[in-house]
Amino acid sequence: MSSPRDDFGSVRPIRRLNRLTQALLAIALAVAVNTLASLPEFRVRHDISADRRHSLAPESVETVRAAGRRSPVGAGRARGWVRAVVVTSEQADEARYLRARLNKLLDAYVVETGRQGGSWLAVEQAGDGRNAPLLSELAGRHGAPDATVVLVLTCGGRAKYLSYRDFVTKEGAFRGEEAVTSALIEVTEDKPAVCYVTKGHGELGVEDASPVRGMSLLSRQLRNRNFEVRPLDLATVSEVPRDASMVFIPGPVTPFSAAENDRLRKYLQERNGRILVMLDPGRDHGLEPVLSEWAIFTPDAELQEPDPARRTTDGDVGLLRLEAKEHPLTKPLREQNLPLVAARLRPARFDEASAPDSTLGVWQLVFSSDAAWGETDPARRPPRFDPERDQPGPVCVVAAAERATGIRQGVGGAGGRLVVVGTSEIAANSRLDRGGNRAFLTQAAAWLSDRERAVSLPARTGGEYQLTATAADFWALALRFAFIPLGVLAVGLAVSVWRRRS
Repeated sequence: MSSPRDDFGSVRPIRRLNRLTQALLAIALAVAVNTLASLPEFRVRHDISADRRHSLAPESVETVRAAGRRSPVGAGRARGWVRAVVVTSEQADEARYLRARLNKLLDAYVVETGRQGGSWLAVEQAGDGRNAPLLSELAGRHGAPDATVVLVLTCGGRAKYLSYRDFVTKEGAFRGEEAVTSALIEVTEDKPAVCYVTKGHGELGVEDASPVRGMSLLSRQLRNRNFEVRPLDLATVSEVPRDASMVFIPGPVTPFSAAENDRLRKYLQERNGRILVMLDPGRDHGLEPVLSEWAIFTPDAELQEPDPARRTTDGDVGLLRLEAKEHPLTKPLREQNLPLVAARLRPARFDEASAPDSTLGVWQLVFSSDAAWGETDPARRPPRFDPERDQPGPVCVVAAAERATGIRQGVGGAGGRLVVVGTSEIAANSRLDRGGNRAFLTQAAAWLSDRERAVSLPARTGGEYQLTATAADFWALALRFAFIPLGVLAVGLAVSVWRRRS
């Protein structure tokens, strides 16, 4: 007959094995729970704030749903369909704070994609020595991000670069949700819009990399935003192609013929076409028959801006004065306080008396200063204002027009759209990245093709909170949240040891 001591000796290894098994099971359970919790499909977020500041707006949720419906079928293929790369290049406190808020915001989008049944959004970090291959890949496919870029959103061959200015208002409020939702719409569109660029009149070349007469950078920018850019010779076709979303006319040097004017007129009037015209001073463009039907005139004059505050350090003119009433075309210029920058500009003005009917709406959008004027004799030195011949300031250099359709039936809708800019230099490679030139042109392309989708979400003030405590407060908190639990644990361990020895 075995003694009790022998029985207890045989039981102890079994108890130890059980405890080890329980510990391993607990660890495995914790790992499994954390793994599942990291997957968007299994993550749950609850916003208990009164103003729902940590939740995506309904517009953003609908955008995620729409993009999810366009994503590849199957979980494996859908993962990483859209990549959000947060670029770290600055260590300033504002930059760190912005990226912290941006990462929290992107996390909400990731969770929302999981709720819709497909985790197609992947968030990655790069910069400051991290993920160099990813940055090289982005540079090779879409162009290298500059020092101001905070977020790159990519989908297939399309990319959207967002800088610090895109996320913060002039007042310092965070508008990250508006920026991310708009970018998400841009890169996930199914069918690219087709932008035709005219040639045959000395226009800026679509693929020309020269600084002054090339617009290859703008072409690349448009392609990154899901536009197809194709050349168009109006002299060799019977009409503007049927798949045209819009037509760009960038700085013609020789005039358009009557037949070419007729094709443009029919495109605008009969097919509700969309055209962006960029005209330089001192050039006979021959487009008067088209422009006059939209009550826009471009007299052959050159802007003279005597105000040194309106000029850049290298002598270019910086146009900051905008129409008082906000227009979608000038929204990025207004919000970011960016000027249009060019060396030579001509007027592009609206003649109200020439408006043919009430279906035509025309907006004068960008102006010079009051002291400027439109000089009709640019060879005159020194230039001086002649009230008999010259156009007094402020001189309008950007005008936009739109025709409404269905007025007689009482159903108002957007018809043709026409934008006229008194310079082509803003599209040239040498000036595209100056001031607000790039922002304006990409916004113009979006407006003309009905892709601006004017996502307007309220900017949010910072949700940063600070706890101020004295040393006594700190020790009180430490006692409550650290020492007491540790004390309870110590007592429990002591009781366990005492019971085991007894």
